[in-house]
Amino acid sequence: MLKDDIRERTWFFDLEWVPDAVGAKKLFGLPDDVTELEAMQKLWENTSGYSEDVPRPFVKYVYSRVVSIAFLSRNAVYRDSQPHIEFAVHSLPKLPTNKEQHDEAAIIGTFLHWVGEREPQLVGYNSIESDLQVLVQRGIINEVSAPAFTRRPAKPWEGRDYFDSRNSEWHLDLLQRFSRFAMAPKLNDLAVLCGYPGKIDMAGDQVVDLWLAGDVDRIVKYNQTDTFNTYLVWLRTAYFSGKLSEEAYMSEQEQFRDFLEAEAEKEDADHIAKFVEMWEP
Repeated sequence: MLKDDIRERTWFFDLEWVPDAVGAKKLFGLPDDVTELEAMQKLWENTSGYSEDVPRPFVKYVYSRVVSIAFLSRNAVYRDSQPHIEFAVHSLPKLPTNKEQHDEAAIIGTFLHWVGEREPQLVGYNSIESDLQVLVQRGIINEVSAPAFTRRPAKPWEGRDYFDSRNSEWHLDLLQRFSRFAMAPKLNDLAVLCGYPGKIDMAGDQVVDLWLAGDVDRIVKYNQTDTFNTYLVWLRTAYFSGKLSEEAYMSEQEQFRDFLEAEAEKEDADHIAKFVEMWEP
């Protein structure tokens, strides 16, 4: 199921985006005084599937403004000759946020720069079909340069490749390991059935309204908890695939719980405290 051994450095990542109001003004020649919501409405109305019953259809990725990128880093290290896992949670923008200073190009460019420099394995959920496409398309629109991230080897076995999901696991999309199309489980459903918290207090369709209300902090927190669920589902998958022994699996799960409990004590970490509270012992 998983071909490669577990890598020393892995990033579990997720994106959040909203319809691009600035782009809509350009596309439809809208006047400058049109509100952000009115511009988004124009995009929805010109999207396939729009109707009174579906007033906010899913717009194409090219029209989707990235508002948050979150990732959980997992690094395997040795302390006193004993294996240990170090975790860290990151977000772009950082908490606390400021919508007025939000810079999509900087968010995408910074993330892709550090992926290219650090060369982690990327693990996502439906990330081949969604997150990667959004990063590339919006990166091009925002005039981002990401030479290290986009570099590809001449042959699959000659180096890391984030774009070749068939021959490489440098970008591992968990959903592609579980299912295809119609029977694909949602991350939330799979996480909850595994005994993990899943989504906390909100769902993806609320992101637009939170963005319009200027509550970017809540979007970022929601984004971060999705990376926690992605990691936990990956951990269960690694155990299922025989990449972790039962002892190593149980040990790492406890290390992650300890990490979250410590993070929950920090400022702006109410979402992490809630995640720990909801996680079944």
